[in-house]
Amino acid sequence: MKFLFLLTLACSLAAHAQTYPSRPVRVVVPYGPGGTTDLTGRAFAAKLQAAFGQPFVVENKPGASSQIGAADVAKAAPDGYTLLVGAPQPFILVPLFFKEVQYDAEKGFAPVGITVLSPNYIIVDAATPVHSIAELIAWAKAYPGKVFFASSGTGSTGHLTGLLLNKLGGIDMQHIGYRGSAGAVTDVLAGRVPVLVDQPVPAITHVRAGKLRAIGTGTTTRVPALPNVPTVQEQGVAGFESTTWFGFWAPAGTPRAVIDRLWSELARAAQMPDVRDKFEPAGYVVAAIGPDATAAKVRADRAKWTQLVRETGVKPE
Repeated sequence: MKFLFLLTLACSLAAHAQTYPSRPVRVVVPYGPGGTTDLTGRAFAAKLQAAFGQPFVVENKPGASSQIGAADVAKAAPDGYTLLVGAPQPFILVPLFFKEVQYDAEKGFAPVGITVLSPNYIIVDAATPVHSIAELIAWAKAYPGKVFFASSGTGSTGHLTGLLLNKLGGIDMQHIGYRGSAGAVTDVLAGRVPVLVDQPVPAITHVRAGKLRAIGTGTTTRVPALPNVPTVQEQGVAGFESTTWFGFWAPAGTPRAVIDRLWSELARAAQMPDVRDKFEPAGYVVAAIGPDATAAKVRADRAKWTQLVRETGVKPE
């Protein structure tokens, strides 16, 4: 009887995957319109809709630092008809900085794949006498505790990236957290803070204009948009890697065959020039990191940032 049940279940799942999707799919973005997560959701949802011939409808559900949208997906039926466009915040940062979380960040989701990487850049005011990571480290060592870096906020990936550079570079830069990237960029442009650690937008336009100087990127390879900017690893800081990722997740328990169908089309979309053109000029990297590699990436980043937060005693704003 058990064998017959398993056989029937396998046949049912296979049939579901073959006919999937047969109705509209919800694509939940746990933030408001206009950000990188939203752009990722809309760019790739349009390609999924074209590939499958069914609507992939993007819904913005912001609130509680991404918890409202993430919880909505975690509680949805695991049938492939509700997807989350995710980033590190709901999976890593929320569990680190909130005592109560509305979903299980580790077990509540099935990864479909990462489609966009956002390098975390080390940037300085163009008037600052620093042109490389080595020079920044030497400067910070010469003035311990007196070199400041700006980020988009306490507990942001920029903040943690700066702390990672402190740890691996043996320095003690002091953090100034802003409520968003705009204020951080403004103060670095004005020379009030010498160093910015952030994702590429909106700083990349100022880098290209020569008002800011990008001296390192957290990726393991150089970024196409700024090919002359070496990675931090390349400049001698072994083990330094810091990228913010964006991709798709389904509720835990979603059939692997459905996950694989979705991933096949997402990976194909990642190679399309019109998709790449939406991201790469702005300093992002379009990626194709499949379900298993995505799960491994999230686990590794969770372990890295959790250890760093515990070592440094970072508290939320």
